[in-house]
Amino acid sequence: MIKKLVRSLKRRYPHPGYRQRGFTLPLVLGMGLIMIVVALTLISRSQLDVSTASLQKQTQQAFAVAEGGMARTLGLLNGNYQILLRRTYNPATNTNFNPPRPYLIDRSTDATKIGQPNTSGLNVPAVNQWTAASLGSDAPPCFTLDNLNTIVLNGTIGTPVQGNYRILSYLYDAPTQTGHLLIEGRLPNNSPANAFILQKMVITDRSVPANFPGLLAQSINLGNNDVFGTVNGNVICTNPANCVVPQAECQNGQPTQQGLRSAVGALNNAIIEGTIAINKINLPPFPSAPNAVGGSVLGSVPLTTLPSWLPTSQVTDFQQALQAAGGYSQGAYANFPVPGIGNNPPQDRPDITGNTSNLTFPRPGDRPYVDPNPNIPFFIPDPLRPGERIVNPEKVYYAYRIRNINLSGNEKVTFNTSNYAIRLYVSGDISLSGQAGIDNTCSPNSSTCGTGANMGLPSGVGTPDRLRIYGNPPDPNNSTPDQSFTLSGGSTAGSVFIYAPDAQVGINGGSREPDIFGAVWAKTWNGSSSNNAEIRVPDRLPEALGGEYANASIVVARTTEASNWNRLAQY
Repeated sequence: MIKKLVRSLKRRYPHPGYRQRGFTLPLVLGMGLIMIVVALTLISRSQLDVSTASLQKQTQQAFAVAEGGMARTLGLLNGNYQILLRRTYNPATNTNFNPPRPYLIDRSTDATKIGQPNTSGLNVPAVNQWTAASLGSDAPPCFTLDNLNTIVLNGTIGTPVQGNYRILSYLYDAPTQTGHLLIEGRLPNNSPANAFILQKMVITDRSVPANFPGLLAQSINLGNNDVFGTVNGNVICTNPANCVVPQAECQNGQPTQQGLRSAVGALNNAIIEGTIAINKINLPPFPSAPNAVGGSVLGSVPLTTLPSWLPTSQVTDFQQALQAAGGYSQGAYANFPVPGIGNNPPQDRPDITGNTSNLTFPRPGDRPYVDPNPNIPFFIPDPLRPGERIVNPEKVYYAYRIRNINLSGNEKVTFNTSNYAIRLYVSGDISLSGQAGIDNTCSPNSSTCGTGANMGLPSGVGTPDRLRIYGNPPDPNNSTPDQSFTLSGGSTAGSVFIYAPDAQVGINGGSREPDIFGAVWAKTWNGSSSNNAEIRVPDRLPEALGGEYANASIVVARTTEASNWNRLAQY
């Protein structure tokens, strides 16, 4: 009975752990699952952080590649490829977009474009001007675009290669004189990491010092003519299409010295002491000739009659500067009388020839012309004698308007530049033959002709800055010169500065030493095979010419410091 009772109680009241059997396992499994999920989440987040950090690192590396590409590209554009700085590279056929379009577009047409730089207000043409056809005759000697794609448009950074860069676009905006360069940097091995940099900079012309042109023209055939002057005896051709360097004389994209001599037509016996260059040059504005006054009263006005344009503050300088002349002219003299025939009186002519009555200038009664520009001072510091001052030759000078100068045999025309500079405005031709010459004389006692100012010239010879011959203004639409200035036989132009941008100038023969003491700026120079023809350019001529003439030199395009610089993570 007792055993039955015990069994009955066990069935009615089982052991407490009896009903809980099997609960621990699910609990353990559930907790394990939770721990696995947390672990996987942490692993995933860790992997994401690692991936993000890696991508950020790669993006920074891509930016570094783009920056390296920017620096290298600017080095190339400021070097051999500076001619591209004022031309746009923005091809419309880029297939990275659908439909194809250029990289740089006007912001106003797509203001919401992510990463699109702000180009509002700029002219953004879809053109590629970095081509040989676009450059045409502007291309400098030995310049080629054959390797443009591998040298300029694309490149690598580092050894071994750390990344690749490419120029996506370059916009030159002429109104603002600014360049906008867009470059992409990308890691190697097909990495998806890339970055973009857009840099804006001002494009300016910078003068190359020590390149004053002793002989300058758009086309030069030097022959055996010599150009002396270790400082300023430079020969400069301004049109590469006319001064071509043979391809065999090009090395690493640059002309050899023999190639430059060939380009300017220098024969074996020609001596050029300065530099030969084929480049555009920054020249002073071409001056206009004063109005002709003939021999009328306008050509001799007393100092007591002040010009209407003269500021009160300049009256004293006006009177002091013109005291030696005793008056002034309101224009340029254009009358050159020849003796009358028989009972006929002398006749005015526009030419100077051997028949001209008076071949010594200034003539009695001639007075210097005064430039009415009030911003030009009457006196300037003497560029050749420190501490002294002289009458400004840009302000006060004798002016003569001449059609032709034609002298032969022993005929000479003399210009005395002791007191004031002299300018000849020649609209026709100059022909000197035989022993004819143009003499620039100067009193040894003159402040402009003393020992310290004569540039090594013999006593009594005026400096070339004091006698200037101006031809006709430039004629850019006509490649053929409209004037001819020719020295033949033993004739000489003497000490003179010639600025004739529409003239052919040349020496045929030559026997005086030198034929020209000064400088010649012309449209073309046509030399000869004679070994006796010489131009000698004095060292101090630029300073003596003064003003913008002193700064005449080769100019090249250059970038300035970045005025705007943007990193673009996407484009």
